[in-house]
Amino acid sequence: MPDRAPDARSTLRSLRVQAMLTQEELALKAGIGTRTIRDIESGRVRPQPKTVRLLAQALGLEADGRNLLTGVPEPVLLVPRELPRSLAAFAGREDQVDAVVTAVDEGAAVVAVHGMAGVGKTSLTVRIAHLLAPRYPDGQLFVDLHGFAPGTGPRPDLRSVLARVLRVLDPVGRPLPADLDEILARYRSVLADRRVLLILDNAAGADQVEALLPGTPGSLILATSRRDLSPLAGAFALALEPPPMHEAVAMISAAMTDPIGVPEAVAIAERCGRLPLAMGLAAARLRSRPLWRVDDLLDRLADEDRLLDELDVGHRGVAAALRASYLELDPALQRLLRRLSLVPGPDVDLHAAAALVDAGAEQASTMLEALVDVHLVETRVPGRYRMHDLVRLFASRLAGIDEPADERDASFGRLLGVYLHFAYQAAARLHPNKRRFIEGAAAHAVGLPGFTGQTDALAWFHTERGNLEAAVVAAEANGRLEEAWHLATAFNAFFVHDPDIGPQAAVNGIALDIARRTGDRRKEAFTLGDAGRQLVAAGRHREAIDYLNRSVVLKRGLGEFGDAALTLANVGILLRRSGRFAESVAVHEAALAQAEAAADASAAALIRTNMVVPLLRLGRFAEVESCLAAADERLDPGDEHNRIRIEVFRAVLTRERGGPADAAAVHAACLEAYQGGGVTADATATLIELGEDLLRLGEDADAAEHFDRAAVYAVRLVDPSLERAARNGLGRALAGSGRLPEAIAEHERAAVLAQSHEDAYELARAHHGLADAYRMSGDAAEARHHLLLAASGYATCGVPEADVLAAELDHA
Repeated sequence: MPDRAPDARSTLRSLRVQAMLTQEELALKAGIGTRTIRDIESGRVRPQPKTVRLLAQALGLEADGRNLLTGVPEPVLLVPRELPRSLAAFAGREDQVDAVVTAVDEGAAVVAVHGMAGVGKTSLTVRIAHLLAPRYPDGQLFVDLHGFAPGTGPRPDLRSVLARVLRVLDPVGRPLPADLDEILARYRSVLADRRVLLILDNAAGADQVEALLPGTPGSLILATSRRDLSPLAGAFALALEPPPMHEAVAMISAAMTDPIGVPEAVAIAERCGRLPLAMGLAAARLRSRPLWRVDDLLDRLADEDRLLDELDVGHRGVAAALRASYLELDPALQRLLRRLSLVPGPDVDLHAAAALVDAGAEQASTMLEALVDVHLVETRVPGRYRMHDLVRLFASRLAGIDEPADERDASFGRLLGVYLHFAYQAAARLHPNKRRFIEGAAAHAVGLPGFTGQTDALAWFHTERGNLEAAVVAAEANGRLEEAWHLATAFNAFFVHDPDIGPQAAVNGIALDIARRTGDRRKEAFTLGDAGRQLVAAGRHREAIDYLNRSVVLKRGLGEFGDAALTLANVGILLRRSGRFAESVAVHEAALAQAEAAADASAAALIRTNMVVPLLRLGRFAEVESCLAAADERLDPGDEHNRIRIEVFRAVLTRERGGPADAAAVHAACLEAYQGGGVTADATATLIELGEDLLRLGEDADAAEHFDRAAVYAVRLVDPSLERAARNGLGRALAGSGRLPEAIAEHERAAVLAQSHEDAYELARAHHGLADAYRMSGDAAEARHHLLLAASGYATCGVPEADVLAAELDHA
């Protein structure tokens, strides 16, 4: 039978009458049912606290009036103020703070902040909570859910968390029901009439937070976790990452007692991987040692073997924080995390990760995503994964302790096997006419996919280039010389498509050292050839010729006549880039004879294609046509790259025979075909030829645009040969457009490049362009000076332009 409350019955009726309200009017004003008022006034029920508050508000009663409705004094409510102290030196994170406040303004009732250990989730959340606290007058609570605790103690269960909140918010102090659902119901009832801000810190995951969400709006939940909290329905999710450098500098500066320079702060931030916990500990270490300079701290942080120890303050250290996340993983994920530290490059794809744990790609994907969920691994591009620098160090330390040496070595060997498989598959796709890449692809195949065309092979290389370079270095350092040499050889297959020749030279240097250390003449022969080609691009002609000739001798001695022919043809390319066109043709002819004697049709086709350029310069057009026809006939069916090159040269021949419009159409189509491969030497050369077509057509402005683009590409490719040709073309186009000072500047830049690389032909073209520009500007003396230099240079090169200028000088 319900409890009776005779005082409430008489008091409510008298207060209602005094307010001149009917039962129906009071019910409407209070927002409760008429029957509820009738039951209270008849004594059948005692009013609940919520009903009392609603009636008191409707009747305009103060606290004493509320007491009359219940017959008992209203307890004094202690409004909880549990927020931890906001960091006085808090800096940065303005965008994240603004984003959360905006989300709350727009109605967000749950904010979920997730990120890796030490990234500053709690500091940010507490900062935001202090800013928003005035909006929640019924209290602010802070509950540590111990989802990732450094210790090994038990994690609080849902019942204990609910009891902790109810003790604070429910002043009646009633005993908790035994049933968990009843406790949850009371928890939601207590929160229902309040505006409370509740921080649920360090949650184990979205499920733990979901169970603690209020059932009604009005309160705000700020949750943090190292696991992804995005699954929380309706929540504003914020994935917190290490701050950008300018914010990291601000954080370090704010944490220091004495002023610190920006370069020093940047250096500390870089050593700490911009992780707020690490930066805070580093700053604290410096503050606690007044005799230290910043350089003393940086010296200690520079040693990777000691870095985690330097950032260790017991249970607050970086290693302790990461260990708490690590211990939450199952053994298979722990093993994968440890072995990811074996990856020498910046990131890893599914196939490489699968090799580390000897699993399939699908299983590796599931495991990697699980590590992403706890922010021990990050992914910014689908299918590619990387670790924060400090996580990598932590994982590497664990690998050294928990992984047997033979298992680590086997795991690393499988990783190299994946790189070798794809590197040789891509090299063979790019150079279907080179036997060493075809054989390498067959020898190092491990049953993984290949490539459908040259475009995806190139795309793979550009994605993996950093990993491949690092893998060569790591393989050599670990004594895996065979794998290191083969990786370097496959890496060098992409030389002509790589805009940065620095890594190419470094990798080739390792390969050459391995060949000489092992006394392997075959390895040395091929590596010398690769090195020679790189020296050609760098303009170091004398060294290049020496390397290439030594490679030719070694290859002939080994019976590698087809490759020896291709290497000899590279000497011809070098002579052509020096303006020694007749010598270049002669060397190409010798190389061609050698390739044909070796019955290497692919090598012969490539040599004929390369011989076209010096023949064009010499005006030997009939031979050009013959070379192109023979090369086209002997190309491998899948060699689209060289087929496009042949079309480019045919269009040049068309232009030189008086058809610039037809040539421009073909060159435009070839350029379109090259676009999928990005910025390459062949695409740049085609741009230059299209510019030449447009010049012949009198379209100087369009020609200038193409030459300018080609010059930009050449600079990006670090290809001085293409750059000087593009700048000479640009100078002529600018002069034709009346922009004489700019034209002179471009020809002067081309002249400097040509002189430094001993290119007599482009130097002569530069002087020829300068002569025309000065003549157009009215400076006859300077024009004649450069015309004489141009004529002399053309004569040295033996090109038809020499006769044209000689006649011009005779009539001057």
